Amino acid sequence: MTYPKIINPRAWHGKRLTGDWLVTLKVDGVRAIWCDKRGWLSRAEKELHNIPAWREGQPRDCEVFVNTFRNTIRATRTRCRKVDTPSIAQEHLYGLAPLDQRLRLGCLTNPSPAEIRAQLQRANELECEGLVLRQAEQWIKVKPAETHDVAITGYAEGRGKHRGRLGFVTTTRGAVGAGFTDLERELLWAEAKAQILVGQVIEVSCMQFTPNGQFRHPVFVRLRPDKTTALCCSPLQTGRH
Repeated sequence: MTYPKIINPRAWHGKRLTGDWLVTLKVDGVRAIWCDKRGWLSRAEKELHNIPAWREGQPRDCEVFVNTFRNTIRATRTRCRKVDTPSIAQEHLYGLAPLDQRLRLGCLTNPSPAEIRAQLQRANELECEGLVLRQAEQWIKVKPAETHDVAITGYAEGRGKHRGRLGFVTTTRGAVGAGFTDLERELLWAEAKAQILVGQVIEVSCMQFTPNGQFRHPVFVRLRPDKTTALCCSPLQTGRH
């Protein structure tokens, strides 16, 4: 076995579910899959670094979480460790298949929306990102606010106080101009001028979609360097992976 079968969860549609569901916690980390020939890889098949090597009997499909998403990205994306690079210990690997028991929250049968949201509240109180409900190979993610991963297709310089830095980016679901800090606008504008901004994946929150699949009131959340365009949702799908 060189690469395990990967199950990607879909977003909850907000309605009652039927059957028996295992309720698991969703931590805000980076998915890591062990490949015998290449080591730990992201779902985009990019190399991940500084993760303890896989050992016999351990899960090959894990979520790496080092206290915060930012720390996790820094730790897994830094090829040559620096003094301030967060360290990844075995305890920071949460097995997804088979499931790490630290992620197990309970079970639900024919859960109503109210019951699912009650479990989500429990997860939030434990400072987790949300839930993943499992029924065999069907996984459903549930979060307080749905976000969407999209690739940047273009950009424009800002106006007024944002002149000389990023104004907005364009995506297949519309333009996104809100949510950027001044520093992010400057850094992303530098990447735009270096012609490396287009194609990067960003996470965006919005109220809902228009009938033709465009964002309503989109807000930039963060860059997703662990994602590629192949892992982005289509315009009528929702949810962060």
